[in-house]
Amino acid sequence: MPSIFETDAALDTLAATAITQTKELMAQSEKLRDRREKASRKRVARLFKDPKAIEATITLTDEVMRISSVQSSSRIFRRAAKKASLVGFGAVNALGLHFIGVLSRVVPGPIVGVVHQRVRALSKDLILASESEKLAKHLAKRATKGISLNINVLGEAVLGDHEAEQRFQSILEMMRRPEVNYISVKLSSIVAQLIIIDVDGSIDRVSEKMRILYRQAQEHGVFVNLDMEEYRDLPMTVAAFMRVLDEDEFAGMKAGIVLQAYLPESHHFFGELVIWAKARYEKSGGTIKVRLVKGANLAMERAEAELHGWSPAPYRTKSDVDASYVRLVDAALRPEHAKAVRIGIASHNLFHMTWAIEVAKSRGVLEQIDIEMLEGMANAEALAVTRAGQPVLLYAPVTRKDDFAAAVAYLVRRLDENTSDENYLKAAFDIAKNPAKFADQEQRFLKSIAERHTITTETLRHIEHGQLTGLTFENERNADPTEPRFIASVEKAIKKVRGIKDQEIPLVVNGKEVFTKEQEEGSDPSDNGKVWYHYSVGSAKEVDTAVAAAKSAQAKWSSLTIEERAQILFAAATVMQKATTETIAVMSRDAGKTVAEADPEVAEAIDFARFYATTAQNFGESTPLGTILVVPPWNFPYAIPIGGVCAALAAGNTVILKPAPETVATAWEIVSHLWAGGVPKDVLQFLPMRDDENGKYLITHPDIDGLILTGSFDTASLFTSWRPEINLMAETSGKNAVLITSCADIDAAVKDLVQSAFGHAGQKCSAASLAIVDTHIYNDPAFVRQLKDAVESLSVGAGWNFSTTVGPIIRPAESALNRALTQLDAGESWLVEPKQLDNAGLMWRPGVKLGVKAGSWSHRNEWFGPVLAIIEAPNFDTAINWQNETEFGLTAGIQSLDEKECEEWINRVEAGNLYVNRGITGAIVNRQPFGGWKKSAVGPNAKAGGLNYVNTLRNWPRVTNLEAAIYGVNTWWSKVGSQAIDRSGLLVEKNFQRYRHYLAPIVVVVDESTTQAEKSLIHYISEKTGAKVIFTTDLSDVKEKFSRVRWLASSKPPVLEMLQQGISVDHRPVAQRGDIEAARWLIEQSVAITYHRYGNPNGGPKPTCSGLPA
Repeated sequence: MPSIFETDAALDTLAATAITQTKELMAQSEKLRDRREKASRKRVARLFKDPKAIEATITLTDEVMRISSVQSSSRIFRRAAKKASLVGFGAVNALGLHFIGVLSRVVPGPIVGVVHQRVRALSKDLILASESEKLAKHLAKRATKGISLNINVLGEAVLGDHEAEQRFQSILEMMRRPEVNYISVKLSSIVAQLIIIDVDGSIDRVSEKMRILYRQAQEHGVFVNLDMEEYRDLPMTVAAFMRVLDEDEFAGMKAGIVLQAYLPESHHFFGELVIWAKARYEKSGGTIKVRLVKGANLAMERAEAELHGWSPAPYRTKSDVDASYVRLVDAALRPEHAKAVRIGIASHNLFHMTWAIEVAKSRGVLEQIDIEMLEGMANAEALAVTRAGQPVLLYAPVTRKDDFAAAVAYLVRRLDENTSDENYLKAAFDIAKNPAKFADQEQRFLKSIAERHTITTETLRHIEHGQLTGLTFENERNADPTEPRFIASVEKAIKKVRGIKDQEIPLVVNGKEVFTKEQEEGSDPSDNGKVWYHYSVGSAKEVDTAVAAAKSAQAKWSSLTIEERAQILFAAATVMQKATTETIAVMSRDAGKTVAEADPEVAEAIDFARFYATTAQNFGESTPLGTILVVPPWNFPYAIPIGGVCAALAAGNTVILKPAPETVATAWEIVSHLWAGGVPKDVLQFLPMRDDENGKYLITHPDIDGLILTGSFDTASLFTSWRPEINLMAETSGKNAVLITSCADIDAAVKDLVQSAFGHAGQKCSAASLAIVDTHIYNDPAFVRQLKDAVESLSVGAGWNFSTTVGPIIRPAESALNRALTQLDAGESWLVEPKQLDNAGLMWRPGVKLGVKAGSWSHRNEWFGPVLAIIEAPNFDTAINWQNETEFGLTAGIQSLDEKECEEWINRVEAGNLYVNRGITGAIVNRQPFGGWKKSAVGPNAKAGGLNYVNTLRNWPRVTNLEAAIYGVNTWWSKVGSQAIDRSGLLVEKNFQRYRHYLAPIVVVVDESTTQAEKSLIHYISEKTGAKVIFTTDLSDVKEKFSRVRWLASSKPPVLEMLQQGISVDHRPVAQRGDIEAARWLIEQSVAITYHRYGNPNGGPKPTCSGLPA
């Protein structure tokens, strides 16, 4: 999307004049600066010299202000105060902070109060009080100096419709004040449900509010400016702006919009706005204003892009942004559209400001521009500009006293954006008296003028990504919901899939499609369970045929080299990648998944194929297990089956896929993609079955060498009861909780909690069905209000509808889910009561229950559906204990701005996947390998998507050479086992993979058949790693609690009896490979930690995560 405007080289000569004008403006500003501003600038200049001081300031203005608990707030304050250096704060302030930091241990309440007052006092020029009398007085004072204000109303984070309406009403109230004539509005602050992919729906929703806004503006003579936020909002905001102003009611109205120079697309949209505005002006006389800014959301844009694997939308360097800005100025200040388009030059860079003024003069359009700055950031400069004859408009955030803590995010972003050495505002605090800094900024200015001719205006986000070459792993990026081609492709695919009336899906056994008389229905949970396909189901005959074919194909498949199998899996990944939108469409109809839920699942499936292909190596003398049966769940109908299948294939096994009965259409996509990639149809067979005797026959078939199950612990127990010797590798149940401590940021905590609880209608195995909330937060009205608002505002609907945020449940609620949706225990109450919304019982408004007691049914029991239980915890220590009290240990989360709290939680919580200050769902292959502790896992302890998983699908030779095995243990322990390793390489999120000790000893059962080499190697591993081991010849002799059994005796292991106690029995021989064997005595854990605050990697807590003592 290139700019329609060519740059004008003649304007380059104006740079010299601009430099002269800048010097004069600086000199005039120094004369106009009062004592208070001089002191303030001195403070800020000093602050910028010390990164630790900036870090402490961010903590004081953000974390301390946001924490409601006085004790917790004072604790955070003390840690910040220790960072107060003489360089960054000056002697008086630094010593004062250290002193009151110590004093806060004795009188925390008064000290925290003093800190709050001091932060408010220091920021009162940056964030104005919105109370009518105070604001009116300030506006009048500014007006006497020729300065006007552009009011921006700040408040709590908008997480739901109620808060959006409250903010909207506060804006309307502000517009009715006689002293207010200019206001800025962020669309995301007045409309909660802005869904990126739902472009038309989002435009409709914001247009409704804009009409009310514009009517009020016309009635009260207020100019309304639409602020721009992140890249995703740009097309929607521009489209809504033009749509509403094109309506007859607003045809002659004056209104404004912001464009951000850090986005190349702003050039295209400026051209689009100009063409439209000129036509509108000719028709009705209505004019618009475009406010040109550099952009304040750069950090968050980069963080989002990094996490999703997108190309960042902004320009890569500050110099590119500067070049873009002056190019926009060049395009904007032109006589041919001066009457239709007014321009706001919003910048504190005096070089750019004076150059814009000179450009306007040279083109005779000086009346076209407004000079705009930020309130409180450069008072003397603003006054100097007005005295030079150019009126100034100041962007002025305002907030109510009660909302001040929530508004500090504005301060943090402003501080962050101005701390880099190349930023003009950082230099501006002493540039007038520092020739070197002036010269540096002068050269940067001249560079921007020269580079505006060549700076690209083509998108940096929507670029063609090259295909991976070779057999190297790299996480698949998520599809970009702002990409028009992706949106169009998904729409087309959904239309096609929804047009299917009665698809027939066969079995595929021994390479042949088999359509059986026995069939089952496949339904659309988004459409009252309407049937849209039928699938054949197998009998005992097809089971025998499939198993025999798998055995026959085994030798040929396993004889391929590792690289040959890897090439096939990579080819299959490419097929999956090309079929992304079609797969999303099938999942949306088959499983009720929204696009936002289905797309990451496709990316995960692609990752599984590539990752397992690349981690299948160094097999040595090991052999494949043989024929693997994969029994996947319906809640991740694409990624999880592909993970199990590809791991087994990469290890050289043949596979039979028994799809979940609820999502057979999605499973058909899986096998079709793998076959298309080159997997032979006798190596991978497709065998849907009923959950009847024929299904049991498949599960218990003696020639099935391994079974990969993702399902409930009860299902794992049932399978084991049918065939105790079954080689079961299962990811099972989870009762997952988020702990919200007294140090939590309520806005962030509620947002992450709602996403974790109700994504995919609460049906993810990793979903949070429980929140354990510190009493300070639980009893904070803001927490309850925001949680209720966010949940009630979720849009429940069809998975294939772009406006949906919560889709259907897969089948009518039964047993545990039905109880969770419909019953309350003693003392419990509904904050939000679940409500059935369709006839089939598949659409439910999510529910939240308060007053849940520790130890209650809701605390201890798992359900798959949209219900969240909230427990009030008296303190942090108790909360962790309650989080650990369930029988499961799949995922767990914490929300806390206290670094030390996070570290203690990381070291104490009992779960396989830990998440710090983020949602607890959405594990990514290699970044967050997935698998649980306790009853959340059955069988071998390797995590899906981790380095050990493929190895569990091989038979490893028994140890005979002890010396070689010990060498392998030592090497593995020093490089891997004792370490916490982040393999993600991300800046804004750390993802540690580490090993922990089991919660109780491992019992080793031996007899005369156990070799001395086996026992010696176990003793060595125990001593080396600290793993606790109990040797016995009789399991009944062990009286203490244990977590696992290693059965090395020749007698039959009591697999079922142990599993009924939640204990897995590992009866594999002790492996010769030390690295393979050592990992079996420890349990894996993945720890994902948010390492940014509002996108700023320098902000927020940075808890450490350590490995085991070496």
